[in-house]
Amino acid sequence: MTHERTDRAKAPAAAERQFSLILALLTTERGLTKSDVFETVHGYADDSRDSTSPTAASAREKRFERDKAELRDLGVPLEVIDDPSAAGNNQLARYRVPRGGFAMPAGLEFDADETSLLSLAAQVWREGSVSQESRRGLMKLKALGARTHEDLIGVAPRLRARDAAFEPLSTAIEQGRTVSFSYSKPGEDGAGVRRVEPLALVFADGNWLLVSYDLDRASERMFLLSRIVSAPRQIGSADVSRYPGVTAEQHAARALEELAELAGRQRARLEVREGSDAEVRLRGDTRATSGPWLGVELGYTDVGLLADRIASFGPEVRVISPPELRGLVASRLAWVVSAHTGAPS
Repeated sequence: MTHERTDRAKAPAAAERQFSLILALLTTERGLTKSDVFETVHGYADDSRDSTSPTAASAREKRFERDKAELRDLGVPLEVIDDPSAAGNNQLARYRVPRGGFAMPAGLEFDADETSLLSLAAQVWREGSVSQESRRGLMKLKALGARTHEDLIGVAPRLRARDAAFEPLSTAIEQGRTVSFSYSKPGEDGAGVRRVEPLALVFADGNWLLVSYDLDRASERMFLLSRIVSAPRQIGSADVSRYPGVTAEQHAARALEELAELAGRQRARLEVREGSDAEVRLRGDTRATSGPWLGVELGYTDVGLLADRIASFGPEVRVISPPELRGLVASRLAWVVSAHTGAPS
């Protein structure tokens, strides 16, 4: 049990593992098979002490499939090369990232200030993200030959790359486990405990969401990770007969389609001040109106989240409809005034 805890504590985060995978696929000309990846890439090779068990093998397969999908979503040109003697056999297929499609444009150079800013960006990820691997990437950046201003590097901030619940939920999906957590829902007093079977994690409208099967409500539900207020705790094994043959990627794709359909039905009409930050960031169907204002129509999936976003622009945005959104934005702005002046909201 002690060894198992130690290995789990040393398991790399998803971003760290994906960073290592990119480096490995960039440095191979011939390509790597899945077996090569599992044996040599950080995050797969040191997966667990019992790395030959069926459970560990299945977890690695799922992890690799999810990593491939995420790299492609990030724009990494992942190339698959079939074995000539066994076309379609994904165990013999080789993977690589062609350098020509992922290299910097010829003649591109960075001066000391620019390299320092890139260094800062790499170091921002060090909390709960790529950690040691980001520093290895930073060394590669410095190997370009550009100078850096070390005094600037010392002011790098520490930011979370994802919500705290992301990694525990990602692990539970890989291992086929159910979890419980406390969830704070707007309009409810306090946080309630939810017991779910995690199915997939999706990123939509600037937020991470958990696609899951709610064990107590016996139905599928989505949860915003930003509203999970306790560390997800594993409580049991998932029911493998519930979704036979359905992968996490398929659950994610279906969820994104449902969110897109919901955003198509739920529309907000706004006016944004021309030339403002709100005009740039609140992208949608824009049309000119009278004076210095532009009309914007946006689709949304959660009215509370949209109200938070709109309120952050202050006087740069006016809400036309729906009335519920206008009321939520007004209450948020009133709270800000009250917090700063002491006047009742």
